[in-house]
Amino acid sequence: MLTEDFLTLAEPGTAQTRVLGSRFSAYVCPIDDEPAFETLLAEMRKTHYDATHNCWAYIVRGNDNLIERQSDDGEPKGTAGIPILQEIKKHELQNCGVIVTRWFGGTKLGTGGLVRAYGECVALALDATPKRRHRTGVTAEIEADYDLQSIVYQLAGKFSAPVDFSATGDGTRLCVKLRHNQVEEFSSALLELSAGKLAATIGKPWTS
Repeated sequence: MLTEDFLTLAEPGTAQTRVLGSRFSAYVCPIDDEPAFETLLAEMRKTHYDATHNCWAYIVRGNDNLIERQSDDGEPKGTAGIPILQEIKKHELQNCGVIVTRWFGGTKLGTGGLVRAYGECVALALDATPKRRHRTGVTAEIEADYDLQSIVYQLAGKFSAPVDFSATGDGTRLCVKLRHNQVEEFSSALLELSAGKLAATIGKPWTS
C-alpha cells in the first residue's frame, strides 16, 4: 500500500570501495518510474563497458503499490541484487534506483563476502546522499462562476489546500490540491456550502 508521504533521494550520489582487489562503485539516484531506470542502466553499462558486473535494484511507486526489482547480473544468486534492495529498504527510500558496478580483482570473495561488499558499498552511497520528503495528493477540479468562487477559496483555506486557475478555460475552473484523505470530506462540504451548486471532479495526482 502506498503512503501519502515518502522519502527519496534529493540528488544522485556515489561511493567506491575495494575488497581483495575487486573495485565496487555504487551509483544511487532518484527515479520516477521503471523506464527511467532502464535508460539509466543502459547508459551505465555503456560507460562501464569494461566492468565485470553491473548489479542493481530499485523501488518505485506504481499506481497503487510499490514496485521492487533487482538483479545479480551474473554474480551468484542472491549475493548482489538482494543486498542492494535491502539497503534501499533500510533507508526507507522510494523512487530510488541503485547500480553497483564491480571490476573483478582476481580473488573470489565467496557468497558472504559478496553480500557484505555490495551492501556496504550501497550503504556508504545512501548515507552520504541528501534526502527529501515528498507529499502527494490529487487535484479537485471545480467549475465555479465568479460569485461562487469565494466558497471554494474559503473551504480550501480550512483544508490548507492551494487553489489555482485551470490552465485552460475562461477562469471559472478552479483546481484545489488535496491530500488523499481529504477528498471525501472536502467534496461533501463543498456540496453542502454551495447548496448543491458546486461539485468536485477528482483529476490528476500531484507530488511536491
